[in-house]
Amino acid sequence: GNLLVPSSRCRKSAACRSHRTYSSAASTSAAQVAWLDNSTGPPADAWSRDTVHVAFGSGEAWGQLARDRVCFGKEFCAQANFLEALEESDSPFGDAHWDAVLGLAPNISLADDYNVFSALVASHKLAKPVFAFYLGRGLLDGAELSLGGWQEERMASPLVWVDVTEPGYWQIKLDDVTVGGQPLNLGCSCDGCCQAVLDSGSSLIMGPPFLIKTLHERLNITENCTGRTFPSLGFSVRTSDGQVHNLTLAPEDYMDRELSEGTEYCWPHFMPMSDPGRGPVLVLGMPFLRTFYTVFDAGQQKVGFATAKQPAISAMPPPDAFVNGSFVPSSSTEHPAAAAAAHHLEHGPGTSGVDAGHGRGTMPLLACRGACYKAGVAANASLPK
Repeated sequence: GNLLVPSSRCRKSAACRSHRTYSSAASTSAAQVAWLDNSTGPPADAWSRDTVHVAFGSGEAWGQLARDRVCFGKEFCAQANFLEALEESDSPFGDAHWDAVLGLAPNISLADDYNVFSALVASHKLAKPVFAFYLGRGLLDGAELSLGGWQEERMASPLVWVDVTEPGYWQIKLDDVTVGGQPLNLGCSCDGCCQAVLDSGSSLIMGPPFLIKTLHERLNITENCTGRTFPSLGFSVRTSDGQVHNLTLAPEDYMDRELSEGTEYCWPHFMPMSDPGRGPVLVLGMPFLRTFYTVFDAGQQKVGFATAKQPAISAMPPPDAFVNGSFVPSSSTEHPAAAAAAHHLEHGPGTSGVDAGHGRGTMPLLACRGACYKAGVAANASLPK
């Protein structure tokens, strides 16, 4: 995946001016790069170089190529190539509370040398070419990125491993989708059928319109859901050793439920998506990744899933709510995102940051549900997309 950072030279875009920017002039290890097919060659002059366009969600950015020392936390650093944005669209960058975009897909970078995680692996700083995500259910539950290994204490079940089917993405094959334990019989036996992509940058579960429509019908979720119960939603996968395993989401995993003046309202986390050019795929975003602690093994081209060990909901008031289509944090005297980051820095597993001697480390992330917060949050506490 690519790393996109707003440049201090990006003066015309309001999206850049409202964020922290990267200044190559302030770095002793920075180098400008002329062409995509030469990862170290400098430009002969200001005009003899590539200008690269990238699309991101609903927006786009234009930039030039650079190389510098890129660090995860303070310990895991490597020389890596990235895109220095000189222009960014207002949407989604202008209102975003994150500054940069870090892609962690295995093989869809601008060019071979523009995968930051691969550069980190090549630096031999990691015990294994592996990273893992823990995403808390709410803003106060925190989130973590682990490098070089994974955190057993974040798992409520053993890992099950599934082979990656498409090396460009963290893409796997589904055997079927189930509702209430009953298969939908999607016809997944053919080659290339029933593909799913894991995406930490997606806040929803997205898929072909026919499948999303089927899920709405079979789950039978209505906006006014007072007193109603709903079935589970499962994704059947075939593990690396040939066993069929169902990754099951409870109703509270795939939808939000709000009580207002005696009436319960429900909103499912599903969205139809047109064909992205790779055939129909299901995108498993935040609802799935909050439910399952997920390990990404770039060396073995496998993905591991374990039920995430989430804190007891009864231990604290709901940290956020879904109101009129938007997530809002609960009232608190302490800044919710800052509190989450501080809690993990002080108390979370492996949260001292990094055990560099063993090539493994964990760092806190800022868990975003609808809004992220700038004030009081450490620079390394933003969620990679």
